[in-house]
Amino acid sequence: MVALLKSRHSSSEKAVETNFLVSDNIWAKATIPNETGKVGLWLGANVMVEYTHDDALKLLARNLKSAEEKLEETDSDIDFLKDQITTTEVNMARVYN
Repeated sequence: MVALLKSRHSSSEKAVETNFLVSDNIWAKATIPNETGKVGLWLGANVMVEYTHDDALKLLARNLKSAEEKLEETDSDIDFLKDQITTTEVNMARVYN
C-alpha cells in the first residue's frame, strides 16, 4: 500500500480509493488523500509514527527481512526438535523392549 501511495503521489491523481476492514465481515470504502507524501505506520503498543514514503518503505523492507530470518531460524529449531523427539521415542522403545 505504501508503494501504491508513493506512485500515486508522483502522479496527477494523488487520492487513492480503497476498501478497509471495519470489523468482522464489515468493509467500508474510503478515499485516502495523499498530498503530504507521508504515511502513518502502526508500530504496535498503541504507537503510530508518521514517515515519508521512502522511509516507510525502507522500514517495512527491513522488518520483512528480519521476519524472514526469524522464520528460517524457527524452522531450523523445529527441525532440531523433531529430531530430538524421534531420538527420544527410539530410546523409550529400546528401554521398553
